[in-house]
Amino acid sequence: MKPLRNRRGDVPIPSAIMVVVFAMVIAAALYIAYVYIQTTFVRNAMNKGLSNLAVTISEDTYTALRESDFDAYVDKLTGTSAYRHALETRYKQDVLGAVELDNERYKIDNISLDFEVNGKKIVYTCTCDVTFYAKVFGNTVPAAANSLKVTGSHTAKYGR
Repeated sequence: MKPLRNRRGDVPIPSAIMVVVFAMVIAAALYIAYVYIQTTFVRNAMNKGLSNLAVTISEDTYTALRESDFDAYVDKLTGTSAYRHALETRYKQDVLGAVELDNERYKIDNISLDFEVNGKKIVYTCTCDVTFYAKVFGNTVPAAANSLKVTGSHTAKYGR
């Protein structure tokens, strides 16, 4: 084996390669940990928005039940309506208040909100895609993509 020589000493080439490989493995492990932590932050923001959404749905469900119009409320919630659009907009604003949707490190898109009613139980599912970016030789490239799904529910006291 031919060592690398300079005034400070000799370093065998395989040793130098091992140091570089070890540094790359450590960098990859740190990036994976970073993606996991950022995904957790985004999931927590989605949960916060879901909690605020649950309060709104709970209040509206109570009002609909008092007016004996729960079926009409369910139709508004599960169909395409201005009310559902308002809930989706409010949810996106709550998520935006907790995390940025787009920056140089990641981008959150395809945020969707789905509702399902089973008897007295209203289930809401929020999904989004998070794409993480890394800078490689001065260029920003997508490095990882995660799809997040958060589910919550509300059970009406009275109803169907």
